[in-house]
Amino acid sequence: MKQRRFFNESFAKRFGDAALRFTGVAIATLLLVLCSPFINPKQKDDEPKPAASVAPEQPERVGVKLRRGDTLASVVMRFGLKPPSAHAMIEKVRPFLNPSKIQAGHDVNVVLSPEDKTVQGVEFVVEDSLFRVKATDDGWLAEREAIPFVRETRVIRGTVKDSLYQSGIDAGLSPQQILDLAKIFDYDIDFFSDFQRSDAFSVVLDEVRYADGRRGIGKIIAAELEVDDENFSAFYYVANDGSGSYYDSDGRALRRSLRRAPLSYARISSPFNTARLHPIYRTVRPHQAIDYAAPAGTPVVAIGRGRVEFVGWRNGYGNVVDIRHSGETMSRYAHFSRFAEGIHEGKSVEEGEVIGYVGQTGHATGPHLHFEFLRDGEKLNFLTLKIPKTERLAGDDLLRFKWLRDQREILLRRRENQVAGS
Repeated sequence: MKQRRFFNESFAKRFGDAALRFTGVAIATLLLVLCSPFINPKQKDDEPKPAASVAPEQPERVGVKLRRGDTLASVVMRFGLKPPSAHAMIEKVRPFLNPSKIQAGHDVNVVLSPEDKTVQGVEFVVEDSLFRVKATDDGWLAEREAIPFVRETRVIRGTVKDSLYQSGIDAGLSPQQILDLAKIFDYDIDFFSDFQRSDAFSVVLDEVRYADGRRGIGKIIAAELEVDDENFSAFYYVANDGSGSYYDSDGRALRRSLRRAPLSYARISSPFNTARLHPIYRTVRPHQAIDYAAPAGTPVVAIGRGRVEFVGWRNGYGNVVDIRHSGETMSRYAHFSRFAEGIHEGKSVEEGEVIGYVGQTGHATGPHLHFEFLRDGEKLNFLTLKIPKTERLAGDDLLRFKWLRDQREILLRRRENQVAGS
């Protein structure tokens, strides 16, 4: 004890009180460092850590295919959007697009809030654009985004097996393209009866392929049909005046003053025949008309421009319409179930305008159209009538047309179906 006290006293005398304080602090610090792992081994884990970032929940997108009678407004209202807000949304779309173009068959994505499933917007594609309408603090905001695309020339060919329609579908044509093909040649070819097995067709389409994988319905820019060993060709050409139409290989317009048939029919139930056995009276009577069998209610159109000369009831004919065309020609349509709205004597009608609907009025054993064609009062066989073409290209238009025709004939002559970018 005496020695320890002597040491302390000697140390204090030499270094003073400050040295003693420094020594004490140093020893305490050393002990803390050496003992800290044992005193609080979880100290580092207990230190506060930055909060982990949480990604915001994404909106839900519900795909809807529009049904017949649906509109964009009716779709979003099915998801709970109130009518005023739905109509406000449509008004934002209108500057970019006529909402009537959004029809049955269109796909629409309805965007819903992940929290309360309220409608936050819609997305849909029309032709070459993606349209978005989304909710903002200031109301609905509409955006339009162009979808990249490339143009392609596509060639489709095939041979008729059972019908042109089914054979065309099998070859890759769409139903709309087959209808377009029939319309192009309806002045020359009866698509319901002229085609036979082994007849051939070739079609050149101008198509658009979008970056999202869709294909636009291609416009027919050239076509060739082999019907009963006779060739028919058509080439689409836009003249210098901006009008586009189909022409044959010589530059004559395929559109004529009269169309080949007044309706889409299932078959000809009774052709023009001067020695036909009458189905009701069972006697030989001339049938100077064509009977087109078709379902009741099938629309019937005027075969050409003219003026309604008679509309009403006539014994034997039932409900009948007579149309006077240019010169001394007249067409007669009988056995209508009813007349088209607005058809009356003196009315001017255009080629292709609906004038009535197939029925069974008058002396008829079943629903069909009784059709007559008269010139100077004489009834003619319309199926064998040669209808002249009304227009022919000339000058610079004819030269440009021939160059274009030659390019497309090369495509029509190639043996295999193909797609070429342009």
